[in-house]
Amino acid sequence: MALPLAILAIPSIFIGYLTKDMLIGMGTDFWGNSLYVLPKNMNMVDAEFIPQIWKLLPVCLSVFGASLSFFMYTFGAKTLYKIKISSNGKKLYNFLNKKWFFDKIYNEFIVQSFLSFGYHISYKTIDRGIIEILGPMGLSNLVSKKAYVLHKMQTGFLYHYAFLMLVGTTLLLGVLQLENTFFNFIDFRLIIKERVF
Repeated sequence: MALPLAILAIPSIFIGYLTKDMLIGMGTDFWGNSLYVLPKNMNMVDAEFIPQIWKLLPVCLSVFGASLSFFMYTFGAKTLYKIKISSNGKKLYNFLNKKWFFDKIYNEFIVQSFLSFGYHISYKTIDRGIIEILGPMGLSNLVSKKAYVLHKMQTGFLYHYAFLMLVGTTLLLGVLQLENTFFNFIDFRLIIKERVF
C-alpha cells in the first residue's frame, strides 16, 4: 500500500513545484479574469500580511498530532487501553465515536424514511406494480382471462357458431359504415399535401 503512494508522491512534488505560480500568491496572472472576486470579498491581501506564526500553526499542529499519535500507539498502547476502559475514557470514547449521535439521528429520521419510500412507493407500487399490470405479466394474465372466456363460448353446438359469425360480420360491417360516415367530414387535402415539382 505504501509503495504506490510513494511512487505517486515523487511526481506530485515536481508538479507542485512547477505549477506553484498557478495557485499560490497574489501576483499570479495565470487565471486572468476567469476567477473574478468582488473587491469586498478580497481577503487574499489580508492573508498575505498576517504574522508568520499563524501561517505555520496548522502545519505545526498537524505534525504534532501525527507524531503524538504515532508514539502513543507505538510505545503507549497499554496506557491508551487503560484510559479507554476507565469510566471517563468510555464516556469520551462513546462521545467521540458516535459523533454526538448525528449519524443515528440522520439514519433514523432521514435515511430510513427515504429507504421506506423507495421500497414501498417507488419500487412496490410504481416499478413492480405498474410494470406487472401493464407489462408482460399483465398482458399474459389478460390473454389468459380472455382465452378462458372464449373457451366458455365454445360449446360445440352449430347454432352457437352461426350466431357468433353473424355477430362478427354485423360488427365488421357496422365499423366499415361508421368509417365511411366519419370520413365524409374529413377533408383529406388538409392531411395530404400536393408536391409541386
